[in-house]
Amino acid sequence: MKPGVGKTRNRLLLGSVALSGGVAIVLVTHQDQAHAVWHSLTGVPVAALGLVLVLVLCQLSCQALRLWAILPRHGRLTVGQTAYAFTLGEWLNIFAPARAGDALKVVLMSRTPGAAAPSLPKATGAVLADKMDGGSLVLLCVATGLVSVIRAGAEARLGGARTAVGAGAGVALLLLGTWWARPHWLERLVVLRREFVEGLAALKDPVRLLTSVSFSLGAWLAELLALRAFCTSLGFPRSGPQLVLALAALNLGISVPISVANLGVYEAGLAVGLTRSGIPFAPAVAIATLHHVLQLLGTNLGAAGLSLWVAGRRVPDAVPGEG
Repeated sequence: MKPGVGKTRNRLLLGSVALSGGVAIVLVTHQDQAHAVWHSLTGVPVAALGLVLVLVLCQLSCQALRLWAILPRHGRLTVGQTAYAFTLGEWLNIFAPARAGDALKVVLMSRTPGAAAPSLPKATGAVLADKMDGGSLVLLCVATGLVSVIRAGAEARLGGARTAVGAGAGVALLLLGTWWARPHWLERLVVLRREFVEGLAALKDPVRLLTSVSFSLGAWLAELLALRAFCTSLGFPRSGPQLVLALAALNLGISVPISVANLGVYEAGLAVGLTRSGIPFAPAVAIATLHHVLQLLGTNLGAAGLSLWVAGRRVPDAVPGEG
């Protein structure tokens, strides 16, 4: 294991322990609020839980279709193969630091047997192009008039932009050194760059881009409906803009990984967004907790189901016996 990955994992584990300890202290010192949260948790009907789980699976399906739509035309994987790579990557992102699941998506897509699989650079470009998912949330914010949320999100990402500029300068220096030391290395890099750009080609194709954005909006719509189902079941129906605000707060909160599976951070970010829309603290925490639990459950169910499907396809046909 690389030292940097090990340090990041240790920081995530430490953050998870610290958050868990903080939650335990809050529960002990605020028992009335804890009882209110528990009352709200147990007050959600089983039918609402089932509906939300179905919506979570619909959300995952739309996200997988979004990635499939943006893959290069030549050597495009089937929907099932793409869904397998996407869902396994999302499952790994629950536990692994630094979005290691995205790297797994690239590897699985490029090594898919029985298909004209994209190369590693093409798959990498496609996964990066798929990251326009945040842009769909911005579209929802614009459509609902939440301009201040967009501004806050841009300010929160200024540090990341500076990091990207620094990384770009470092890559430029590395390429210059490579050109000076080994000219044939540069030729190889040119090939890799061309394949990487081919992976991003969907961003220049209006039809594929629109299809991918449509699936992305479908995923956000499924998540909004899931939140609405929870809010309504507890007697706090909210409008579309209010729910979009809650999702925006959630995604800003989990943009930087602090704990494993974003435990604590996910609940806090979504609860803050829900309380801003007028939902009391205890029901907001209950909704955020149940939403996170079912998101994790849906991802695990999807990963397990698709893994069994792939394993079944790889089983060789039985050889008929003699006689």
